[in-house]
Amino acid sequence: MAARTMEPRKSLMLLLEVRKLAQTGRYTDLVECLSAQPSETLERSPTLALQYGIALARLGSREAGEPWVAMALDRARERGDRAIEAWALNVSGVIALEAGRIADAADHFMRGLVAAKREGDDTTVGRCSNNLGIISTLRGNYGRAVGSYTMALAAFQQARMRRGIAETLNNLAIAYRGQGDLVNALKTADRAVEEAEKARDPALAAQTRGGRAEIRLLSGDAQFARREIERALETRRELGDVVQEAEDLRVLAGTLAATEQAAEAAHILRDVIERAERHSRPLLAAQAERDLAWLLYRSRRLSEATEVARKARVRFNQLRADAEAKKLDWLMAQGVMARREPVPSRR
Repeated sequence: MAARTMEPRKSLMLLLEVRKLAQTGRYTDLVECLSAQPSETLERSPTLALQYGIALARLGSREAGEPWVAMALDRARERGDRAIEAWALNVSGVIALEAGRIADAADHFMRGLVAAKREGDDTTVGRCSNNLGIISTLRGNYGRAVGSYTMALAAFQQARMRRGIAETLNNLAIAYRGQGDLVNALKTADRAVEEAEKARDPALAAQTRGGRAEIRLLSGDAQFARREIERALETRRELGDVVQEAEDLRVLAGTLAATEQAAEAAHILRDVIERAERHSRPLLAAQAERDLAWLLYRSRRLSEATEVARKARVRFNQLRADAEAKKLDWLMAQGVMARREPVPSRR
């Protein structure tokens, strides 16, 4: 009898350990933990398979993680586990979004949202709504994005999920930033950092600090932004989060450019582009190319700026990021005029 009761107990202990590692962003430890398990253990558990896929993707191995997420979705459907099915649909959407498959991502998020609402799963309602907001932000539909984020906040508050609240506030700040409302963007970013600190989640704190740093940079406070982003980078490196480290390096480059360190900023942005391509992150690559194009433009390296802007525009078009593509159209059109007129600061 004792032998029969040990297996469920071990499974429960494993689930609790995996949940703890995931909640604190310790994805390297999570992968090591699950890699040590027999493959049958992961294949039998949609929750473990899903967490394994998420962790692999967060560490830059999206192609290795995607089959585990798909397996989790299949197992959840076989067992009639609607809650895990909705969660797996959301994660599938995240993977599609990071790969640049925007239509697929939106479809997964919407299906996940419908399933989660049907099950009364506030946490997954929040996740899917938050991610639909990200897509709207990407497309420049900031009003729709704010609506999605508002829905996500209400769901996360109902679920008392502080992490979700912090992530959504961080994204809401980005939407306000996109609208040019830096006052509300900064207030919202401050709230995001506060929620992350209360959650005592180092990965989440780094994420929100990175978001606030970029808003501070756009507000003209490059020194504060640099201190903030360097603090976030330190955490990313401690956690081994190579994907988000590259995101933060892009912001760091912006702070260097703002303090007359253009050569170092350009070097970092080229490194970010290479990392983004290596990890198949087209959005990050496009953002870094956009930033590099503006940097080259302000340095009056017009032909290089135009070439880099053209590459970024192709990526943004593929991602249906219309607002960003239009900004690059404007930049490329200034090539001839910029030889005669003062170069404007980036907007």
